[in-house]
Amino acid sequence: MDLTRDRVVRFVGKAWDQVKSPLYRNAFYIMLAYLVGQVLGLAFWVVAYRFYTPNDAGYAIAMVNTLTFLAGVATLGMPTAIVRFLPETDDPPALVNSVMTVSGVIVFALSLAFTVGVPIWAPGLVVQFWRPEYVPIVILTAMAYTFGPILDQAAVAVRRADLYFWRIVIFSVTKIPLPVVFALWLGDALGRIRVLGIYMSWSIAFGASVLVPAFLFLPRVIRGYRPRPRLSRRRLRPMFAFSLGNWIAGVIASAGTLLLPLLIINSHPVIVGATTILSSQSTAVYYAATVVAGSLAAIPASTMTSLYAEASQRNAERRRDERRAISLSIALLVPGIIALWFLAGPLLRILFDLNPPLADLGTPALRVLGLASIPIFLNAIFGTRVRIRKQVTPLIVSAVILTSTTLVVGYLFLTWFGIAGLAWAVVIGNAASTPYLLAVAGKPIEDETIEPAPLAP
Repeated sequence: MDLTRDRVVRFVGKAWDQVKSPLYRNAFYIMLAYLVGQVLGLAFWVVAYRFYTPNDAGYAIAMVNTLTFLAGVATLGMPTAIVRFLPETDDPPALVNSVMTVSGVIVFALSLAFTVGVPIWAPGLVVQFWRPEYVPIVILTAMAYTFGPILDQAAVAVRRADLYFWRIVIFSVTKIPLPVVFALWLGDALGRIRVLGIYMSWSIAFGASVLVPAFLFLPRVIRGYRPRPRLSRRRLRPMFAFSLGNWIAGVIASAGTLLLPLLIINSHPVIVGATTILSSQSTAVYYAATVVAGSLAAIPASTMTSLYAEASQRNAERRRDERRAISLSIALLVPGIIALWFLAGPLLRILFDLNPPLADLGTPALRVLGLASIPIFLNAIFGTRVRIRKQVTPLIVSAVILTSTTLVVGYLFLTWFGIAGLAWAVVIGNAASTPYLLAVAGKPIEDETIEPAPLAP
């Protein structure tokens, strides 16, 4: 009996030591951030759908996703590169501020061009967003969407993913009551104004979640940091080739996700039973399905992001950490996929309880998107190996395979099978890039020390 008790105590102690390790601690905080974001995100939409129509939500979602895509373009892949290069730099505040400055200038130009050219880029959004007074609102929103991921990855780079978690908490909690405030303020205003109520609820909360970590959180973990315009080309130059490759890959890959609402918003209405569902309503349903399914994709994303941060430290035990990250992902992912398959319908009925046909439309898509987490998990493993080795070409090639397959198959399947077909296109697109990544990633990462990149003259 004593021997058994001693073994149990040793096992529990060893397990607790593992949980307290930076790899697991950061992974859990990142996962918790995703979980809080998804759960409270659904709560936001439950509130929004009580005061707005799915039609209003569809237009707002299309604009938010488009600006998120532009924000990803503006960062030039530097948030990902920060995780790899911040531990090596001699002046972390200068590096973070330089990244924010460059990205801010680029996103300002991109968002301005997009807003002015809405009739060209997104005709479906003209009625709702092509107004002069919306220009500064859209630009400020795009800048917030750009700065958020930079601050998040800087926190992850210094092994403080808890700060990223608290930013998501601020964003998620703040946005829930805002749809009610705007609905009461706007009253029975025209539809295009009510769309702005949903859009502003999202954007104001996100802006608040960026300001707090920039001025309060990050200065506590990066000594001497204060957010201010800065351009240190000497520190940006060593990471530029790596960040540019990640940027190209990230932009291409995100197009396969963030541009899908534009495909739906420009599609034809569909019939479910005796109900005609508009394209804007289908956009809202598909978005809800991606939010719920994102809780599964968050598992490998969190564990592999934590692995990437740990492996970027000097003298990291990369092989051991990779095995632990894979084991944790599988232990959480398998039951999650099974649970989502059976709970897809009830979850969407909670969200769309005032419009059951919308829940019926989204249930097959949600189940299929849950299956997409399998190739996403495999791609995360192989992609992390590539990033740790500072390789970028394989990331670009795999992103091209993923996005081209998703968009081409998605356009066809959306036309033939509706949003459930679009969900299958996401699965097929992710699976199409897996064999290539497996071939180039090769064997598991080793424990060799990767020397810091020298500063450019």
